[in-house]
Amino acid sequence: MNELLATMSTDMGINRFLDELEDSFIYRLCYSALGQWCLHLAQNSSNGSIGTTKNNQTIVLNELMLRYSDLFNIAEKYVDPSNSVVSFPVRIRRVYEETGYLLTDDNNRNRLANFGRSIPIGKTALYFGIPNAKYFISGLGVFTNPTDYKVSVREFLVRDDLTWEEYFQAKYDLIDFYERDIKPDELEFFNPQSDNVPSQSWRKQMDTDCSVARKSEWGPFYRVIRAGDVLLFADEPIEPQGDSFTSYDYRRLYFALKAHYMKPIKATIIRQDEEYSELRVGGHLPNREYYFLLLISWPVNSAFDKINFLLRNDFIPEVSAALRNIGVEVREGI
Repeated sequence: MNELLATMSTDMGINRFLDELEDSFIYRLCYSALGQWCLHLAQNSSNGSIGTTKNNQTIVLNELMLRYSDLFNIAEKYVDPSNSVVSFPVRIRRVYEETGYLLTDDNNRNRLANFGRSIPIGKTALYFGIPNAKYFISGLGVFTNPTDYKVSVREFLVRDDLTWEEYFQAKYDLIDFYERDIKPDELEFFNPQSDNVPSQSWRKQMDTDCSVARKSEWGPFYRVIRAGDVLLFADEPIEPQGDSFTSYDYRRLYFALKAHYMKPIKATIIRQDEEYSELRVGGHLPNREYYFLLLISWPVNSAFDKINFLLRNDFIPEVSAALRNIGVEVREGI
């Protein structure tokens, strides 16, 4: 490993796990380094103004990413295979904006939200900002000792206190449903008992007493209860989804349905060595949980991998709890 990579590894406290390929380790170092540059740029001071423009952040990160790619031949790691026009530097900036690392002012300038907020996790704490004390990096997140201003993972995710079963029962309270002039043969129904991922679990027949129906892939959507021979409906509005913190939250309903009908989304944790494990989730998560993983772990196959994540072993209990809360079955110690 060359001197630059060795320095990056030491400065960010990122170690190579047992038998990790060099390309994988280099990709992780560059991934976290780009995140650090994004945060440090937000500390700039110019003409009495603190922070930097979003455009400047993106330009600098693009230049750095291209430089890293030229030096280490890892350009393919920063391309979204499902949408090649998506910019990874923009993705980094948006994750920080949506999770509270960056604050945007009226002039569209980002500055660091260095208020001392932290989330205790494992033997350390996820810190929102750049602390004065010693810290290390994991994924896009900054980690140091817990501060006085502590919040829980549940508070960070802005989740209610409902278990996935309580959430299911609340969404399928019979009092909210009524008959509608909707022809069942015009609908597709979500099958929570399917072995496929949720996006591929739609059929023309309703297989369970509670489900979600749609007229097309783009909606409209309805929650549905079968009461004898009658179908009862409740509107299930799904707004256009994007990169906001609360996007794709409708997946929580599908996860709860699958858990209720004994076919939960599964996540497996495979230990790599004494420090790291790989997490594999059997479906795309709501953005809240996905962004949380981006702050504490590395997407494995590329910067846009939404299924496989490398995380520290001492983070496993908090990650497992967050996933189980939305109905994911987590298998640890495999």
